[in-house]
Amino acid sequence: MSSYSILERIIARSLENFPFLKRGAKSIYQRLNFFYFREPRFQWEVHPKTKLFTPEEWANVKNVKKVEGELFFGYYDKTPWSQDTSRMLLHRKKQGHTLELLVFDRQKQDVYAVGTSRTWNYQQGTMAQWLPGSKGRLIIYNDLFKGQLVSRIVTLDGKEESTIPWPVQTVHPGGLKALSLNYIRLARLRPEYGYAVKAGNFDAGQPLHRDGIWEVDLTTGKGELVITLAELYAYQPRPGMKNSDHKINHILYSRQGSRFAFMHRWIGPRGKFSRLYCADSRGKGLNLLLDDRMISHYHWYDEGHLLVYARTADSGDHYYLINVETGEREVVDPGVLDAFGDGHPSFSPGGRWIATDSYPDRARQQRLVLYNLQEQRMITCGRFLSPLKYNGIYRCDLHPRWSPDGCWISFDSTHTGERRSYLLDVSAL
Repeated sequence: MSSYSILERIIARSLENFPFLKRGAKSIYQRLNFFYFREPRFQWEVHPKTKLFTPEEWANVKNVKKVEGELFFGYYDKTPWSQDTSRMLLHRKKQGHTLELLVFDRQKQDVYAVGTSRTWNYQQGTMAQWLPGSKGRLIIYNDLFKGQLVSRIVTLDGKEESTIPWPVQTVHPGGLKALSLNYIRLARLRPEYGYAVKAGNFDAGQPLHRDGIWEVDLTTGKGELVITLAELYAYQPRPGMKNSDHKINHILYSRQGSRFAFMHRWIGPRGKFSRLYCADSRGKGLNLLLDDRMISHYHWYDEGHLLVYARTADSGDHYYLINVETGEREVVDPGVLDAFGDGHPSFSPGGRWIATDSYPDRARQQRLVLYNLQEQRMITCGRFLSPLKYNGIYRCDLHPRWSPDGCWISFDSTHTGERRSYLLDVSAL
């Protein structure tokens, strides 16, 4: 077993008050472990009942065997597939700092570009997604236009429908509104999730009372600040908040859009701290769900329950299913679902399965797993090598994402030595 031990995780936790020391020690320790535990010539392995495809193979593209350049989608909370699962949306990076948005069309057996963007990161891409309610006809993504952070809505032939003067973070399931945040502040505090550009409508040092979460009307382009960082700073304040930098990240609407969850994080002399909140769709009824320093990734099970990998004082680091109305929580199959530690969880369309992943272990192998909620059964679908050069802001998490029909898992990986996107047929499981 090449996973990190409980003792090693305890030591890592003890270094949380010293973030710079932790970052350096972690890098050195990972390299030493890799050279000791690595499997020579290993690149990847998948479950015998699954099959691995490239996007070109999935779409049966006729004009090219392989699309050149880095190819990836981004975060785990969105799907690259159109609702009818006939098209996939991916990013391609060739040279410079511009990304190209590509559509892999299974019906046309073709791949074509629909736009470009200068606002992106390796973790979340451009936040590109199929606009809900458009029946797979429209795509929305973030970009820089005339010195402003915006979101563009384009058609499948690349024709621009509209430019919204706000970047999107999460789009309402109804497709008429979205929530936005300050990606320029994120670029300073967490480069992996921000945009390293200059923008006239956002600033890295905006006062807390003028920064936070904006609700954006995608029809009119008007935005309203509904939750401020100043409000969160004043909400049951903790001593460590003073003299710290504050930010909001990972906003996520519930499945039907009646609520959204988000994380308030501050970074100061004592390290990094996180809180998990929930609010109604207009930003009212703020409810603090978790406040024990470490909050990682989450996904909505239904309108009232959120699955979260987090820490609590009474139970430790686990996956928790939280009732967002009452705050009640339960650990989900401890020692099984969280056997590989933190991951990026998402529920299958029917809600029976959880797909999640792991960070690189001692041998620099990442795992993609499925967990059946009813049967409390976990299946390892694949192991994938993560070369040492893919670390820090350049890391490539698998970020497993479900297809709308529940038969496919999309993920990004570097197991061949380059960043590429892949599809796993899990229908037989």
